[in-house]
Order: sequence, then C-alpha cells, then structure tokens
Amino acid sequence: MAEENQMVPLAPARIYPRSDVASAGKFAVIPKPKNHPEKSSKFLVYFLALIVISGAALLIFSSVVLRTTTPRIKLRSVAIKTLMHGNSTFNATLITELTIRNRNFGSFRFRNSTGWVFYGTVTVGEMKIREGRVRARNTEMLRVTVEVSSNHSEARNLSSDFSSGVLKLSSHAQLQGRVNLLNIMKRKKRPEMNCNMNLVLRNQTIQDLVCD
Repeated sequence: MAEENQMVPLAPARIYPRSDVASAGKFAVIPKPKNHPEKSSKFLVYFLALIVISGAALLIFSSVVLRTTTPRIKLRSVAIKTLMHGNSTFNATLITELTIRNRNFGSFRFRNSTGWVFYGTVTVGEMKIREGRVRARNTEMLRVTVEVSSNHSEARNLSSDFSSGVLKLSSHAQLQGRVNLLNIMKRKKRPEMNCNMNLVLRNQTIQDLVCD
C-alpha cells in the first residue's frame, strides 16, 4: 500500500526565453508598411496644379474683365428742324443723336459736357450734353438740340457756299468721366469725336456725315 501511494514527480515545465516569445510574435504578425512618401508627392502635385490653374484664371480675369478701354462717342444722325438763310447769314435748329458705346465690364459715368459746331474755323453752335451713365457692355443714345447761327466774319465764304447750295459744317465733343469696375477700380476716360457734314440748302438735309 505504501508503494501505491508514492507520488511520482512531474516533469519540470519548460520555460521559453523572452527572445523566443518575441520572435514568435514577430513572425506571427507582420505589419503593413505605410506609404507616406507616395501620398505626400500626390498632394504636392495637386497643390501645384491648383496654383497654376488659379494663376491662369486670375490672369484671364485681369486681362479681360479689369482691362479698360475708352468708350466711343459718335454723332449718329443730324436732322434740320428749321433753317433760314440769306444776306450772307444763316440760322438753323439741328436735332442731333449721339451714341456712346461702352465696351467695358464696368459702367461709364460722365459729367456735363459741351460740344461745338463749326463753319470753317468759326464756332456757330454749341451742343449741351447732360451728365449720364452708360451701363457695362452697352450703348446709350442721347438727343441734343443745337442752335446754329452764322458769323459775319465768314460772309465771303457764305456767299460762295450759298451759290453752291451746300454749307460745310464740322463738330467736336469730348466727355469726361470714369469707368467703374466692380466698385473697386475707377479709371478716368475722355472719349471724343470729330465729325464732318454737309448742310444741303435746297432740300434742307444733312448729307455725308462722317465721324472719326
């Protein structure tokens, strides 16, 4: 009975060194390397492309939208309302139509201005142009009444022109104003016109109206 109750010693437990455990864990799980350099290079490419596109858009905007040109004023038509002539003098009332073309992307506002009508080198009439505003990329028409009367200093030429039935007249006008771009930039502009015309006495009409 004493032999049956005798305890048999257990085999000692095997202890693995720390290096084995670390090695086992290292080989069991292999982390996936992160690709940081590739992501950084893509971000740099996108950033540079954005800068190039923004610069091109800004260049187009400044060269097209922010560029200003001088509006154009033109004497579109002239009609004779009344005409009296004789004894080397003449008096007439002219109804003129002026057009102001604004090709800018901003409005053009101009002040009160004066134009002149000439017979030769002598001023025979004034055109009173009231202040106004022309919207962006638009054309406005103004109607101006002009009283024209001759000067006796040109009596010799008038006698000759009365005989031919044609009076040669010219006109000049200049506007002073500003082009307003997006309420940011205001540029001074002074459009002007020079026109020549023939006043035909026989049928009281204006012919050969030409403007520079």
